[in-house]
Amino acid sequence: MEILKKEKIFKGKLISIYKRLVKHDDGSVWERETASYDGSASAIVAIDGGQVVLIRQFRPSVEETLLEIPAGRIDPGETPEQAAKRELEEETGLIPLNLKKLVEFYPTPGFVDEKIYIFYADEFKKGKVHLDKGEVLDIVRISTFEVGEYILNNKIKDAKTLIGLLLWKDVVQK
Repeated sequence: MEILKKEKIFKGKLISIYKRLVKHDDGSVWERETASYDGSASAIVAIDGGQVVLIRQFRPSVEETLLEIPAGRIDPGETPEQAAKRELEEETGLIPLNLKKLVEFYPTPGFVDEKIYIFYADEFKKGKVHLDKGEVLDIVRISTFEVGEYILNNKIKDAKTLIGLLLWKDVVQK
């Protein structure tokens, strides 16, 4: 495979859209439209006092209010770990004391280059909630015993949250 041409056809605040000409191994050439998130994101599975700390917020792209683990973009010059700590404090007021990396992955590599890093923590000190301008969310806590039920009953639909919680159940909780 080889990229023959890459042309930016749209530049927005958070994403850019590219048209790419891709030459396949058999010699055929295909046109593909891909998105660039212009960065990566960090998320954190926060277990505080036997409860999973989740965020409930409306997502315009799917026109639904979703339950998610705290997450956000990695700012320029910031490490994934620093972003996870910052986002957790901004959204929940918790500052993790024992951050551990669970996984990094591409959630939808068929059309976007975003990479997400997921961390885990279960010890915290108190910080201060300070949401981004225009950010509206609620903090939701569920018992660690309810995680499986929430997953099986489709109460959690967000991929990073599903991956993070399933890894936590399978790897950390054992």
